[in-house]
Amino acid sequence: MKVFGFVSGVALGMAAAAASVAAMYPDVPKRMKRDGRHIVRAAKKML
Repeated sequence: MKVFGFVSGVALGMAAAAASVAAMYPDVPKRMKRDGRHIVRAAKKML
């Protein structure tokens, strides 16, 4: 259960960071969508 809390905390932190970056740089979300598959694969490898 601790692992789930840690992972959800990391995910929430990443979402907050992404939202703040998106607010500062409007073109970043487009790039993140394009590179999303690579990010997901990298995250799966880490887990």
